[in-house]
Amino acid sequence: MTQIIGSALMEKRKHKRIQYGRMVNVTTETGNNLRLEVLDYSMGGMGLVSHASFEPGDVLDFESIMTLDGDVRTLELKGEVRHIQEQYQEFSFGVCFL
Repeated sequence: MTQIIGSALMEKRKHKRIQYGRMVNVTTETGNNLRLEVLDYSMGGMGLVSHASFEPGDVLDFESIMTLDGDVRTLELKGEVRHIQEQYQEFSFGVCFL
């Protein structure tokens, strides 16, 4: 959440976000395997983009992620969809790590 105080924007987040722009492989609760674009991440979660829609409360298993040098690293993370927004026939959404 962003709060405007005077002319300054203040982030009300526990963890700093880092812009990423790489791909992550996830499995949905229904067993679908998807490759999603990571917009940003922090110690608490990720911002993602997908052509598939999700609902708040959906849980994703994060399987692997592409590193900045192009390698693929295995992940063992779960995340819960907290919010989702449709933009230009794509969905951007935030996931909180469990």
